[in-house]
Amino acid sequence: MFSPVESETIRRNFPICSEYIFLSSAALAPMPTKTRDAVSAFASDVCDNAYLNMENWKNTVAKTRSAAASITGGGVEEIAFIKNTSDGVSIVAEGLKWREGDEVIIGDIEFPSNVYPWLNLKRKGVTVRVVKSRDGRVTPDMIAEAVTGKTRIVAISSVQYITGYRADLAALGQMARDKGFLLCVDAIQSLGALPMDVKSFGIDFLACGGHKWLCAPEGIGIFYCAKERMELLDVTRAGWHTVKDCYNFGHIDFTLQPTAERFEEGTPNMMGIHGLKESLATVTMMGVERNEEHILALNRLLGERLTAKGFNVLSPIGRGERSNILIFTAKDPRDNGALVKKLHAAKIMVMERGAGIRVAPHFFNTAEEIEKLMEIL
Repeated sequence: MFSPVESETIRRNFPICSEYIFLSSAALAPMPTKTRDAVSAFASDVCDNAYLNMENWKNTVAKTRSAAASITGGGVEEIAFIKNTSDGVSIVAEGLKWREGDEVIIGDIEFPSNVYPWLNLKRKGVTVRVVKSRDGRVTPDMIAEAVTGKTRIVAISSVQYITGYRADLAALGQMARDKGFLLCVDAIQSLGALPMDVKSFGIDFLACGGHKWLCAPEGIGIFYCAKERMELLDVTRAGWHTVKDCYNFGHIDFTLQPTAERFEEGTPNMMGIHGLKESLATVTMMGVERNEEHILALNRLLGERLTAKGFNVLSPIGRGERSNILIFTAKDPRDNGALVKKLHAAKIMVMERGAGIRVAPHFFNTAEEIEKLMEIL
């Protein structure tokens, strides 16, 4: 885990830590003070100067795009800014050139953001095949059983919001290359907490809203499209920013941006991008690999304490399966709701999800906070 000095350095960025034991980053994480200040400063700039500092804004956009590329493992030219995860998944779902009879494979425990954009393709004759989970898992072997010659894409969350199962993305990426389908990852429940490397994992598309583990404002997120897959996606929403010569307003030339910026059809969310820049800097201040070590250590500690006290840990915890999310249930699951209310009354923020209580510690949480949670339980 982080040392006390390191934890104090991190926690200084999150005033909420002085008031609450916040263990619900899988829902909506608190913004760091620097993010708040960046959003406020941008609003003040526009209030005082309108567009006169636009060149500075463009510089911030470039720096934020570079930071987004770094945290995903992609190239700068492969990153677009999106509104949220649904937005990014929809860019892929609506952009692919579908043939009637094509198949999409998803699991039955996906968050709706990674379900509805695919179900919406039924109007195009696309079949959505749903893999039934077992013990909170949708494993590569289970997906392999569902793959057919018509499988066009597999869409999966890096971490399942309702069970905490961590997908083996490297195995899925290799399978995608071997069997000739595409891999689309909803990374909102891991990016910032667990390392991501879209290149080594073999991911074709990735979508991630910023308001969970990236600790960014709502309404801004990251979309990755592998450069070799760029031409597979039609641009279904065109605007002034879609084209290569986008700032030459008087010259109409529908030549697409050669980068993923082609998917940013209009005026960017400058306020959100300013906030995202500072959030990425804060979340990566110790390195995402260190974040992972710290968070998994907290979840191991929590799991041990829960088991010793007779609670049931529902999240998969096998090798490579443990994540930043841990779901547990009371001895009598009917008591879950009452337990959550007692924890909230003690200013310990967790959430009921699915069949249990979801605990989602981030890099700003500590072992002492886990022990306090156990005291209340």
